[in-house]
Amino acid sequence: MFLQRLAVLIGGFAAGALIRRWQAQDTPGGASQRSVDRLSKEWKAQVRAHDQRIGRLEARSDAQEAKLQEMPSTVQMVSAMDELMAKAMSGLEGRLTAQAQSIETLQATVSQTDELLERVLESLDTLPR
Repeated sequence: MFLQRLAVLIGGFAAGALIRRWQAQDTPGGASQRSVDRLSKEWKAQVRAHDQRIGRLEARSDAQEAKLQEMPSTVQMVSAMDELMAKAMSGLEGRLTAQAQSIETLQATVSQTDELLERVLESLDTLPR
C-alpha cells in the first residue's frame, strides 16, 4: 500500500512537472516569448533598414534641392537670352550697315568707272583716223 501511494505521489509530481512545462511553452515565458523576441528583432532590423533608406533618400533630396537652387531661374534665363539676342541683332545690324556702305561705295566706283570709260570712248572718237 505504501508503494502504491508512493507511486501515485511520484506520478503526480511528474504530471505536475509536465503540465508546468507545457504551460511554460504557451505562456510568455516559453516558446511564445522566443517567437515574440524573434519577431521583435526582425521588426527592429526592418526599422533600421527603413531608417537607412530614408536617410539615403533625404541625402539625395537635399543634393537635388541644392542643384535646383544653383540653377538659374526662368527670369534669369529669359534675361540672358534677351541679352544674347540683342548682341546678335546688334552685330547683324552692324554687318548689314557695313555691307550697305560697301554696296554704295561699289556703286559710286562703278558710276565713276562708267563716266571715265565714256570720256575715254569720246576721246577716242574725236581722234583723227
